[in-house]
Amino acid sequence: MSSGNPFDHATVSHTVHEFMRACALSMTVCAQSAEETEMVSRFSRAVADARPRSFTPRPLPALCSLEWVSDMKLARDFREFAHYLPWVYSPRTLDRGEEVAIVDFGSMFDMTEVLAGLMYVDAEKTYPEHNHPPRELYFLISGAGYWRFGGNDDYRAVSAGNMLFNFPWNWHGVKAGHTPLLALYLQTH
Repeated sequence: MSSGNPFDHATVSHTVHEFMRACALSMTVCAQSAEETEMVSRFSRAVADARPRSFTPRPLPALCSLEWVSDMKLARDFREFAHYLPWVYSPRTLDRGEEVAIVDFGSMFDMTEVLAGLMYVDAEKTYPEHNHPPRELYFLISGAGYWRFGGNDDYRAVSAGNMLFNFPWNWHGVKAGHTPLLALYLQTH
């Protein structure tokens, strides 16, 4: 599937569902703490039970650097369907989708137990520091960057293939490196 093909809802839904399953499997291998393992298990169950919803593709300008998303097979698979997703801009940024884009999988599937989606941050751009009551787990699919996470006050270099966990109210944010950053996020209470 490439962005030159016409949109086929059933094919895109199936492809994204398989992508989420592959992410869940990879995350199961990466989980290091009880909290991470529990959140990944919830995500795996939510994916297994997910039912497609109707959605409309909405690519945003931040995706103009998509060819640089390539660190893992998951990242290369993502490039094939990225333009068909219902992207939105983050209310935490003022760029209106020029630098940062978000997809909530709940807009594509009926999912229970977790809020899950993708965060795309263009090269050299920032997703601002924030905090919130739900616990949050990030799985880095492509790109390297500097992350504040897990209750730390400083930013630390993190690359694709790693997971980051935030307890409720932990301040967190990211500064993308020389390539775009793609991360799957999970939130649970």
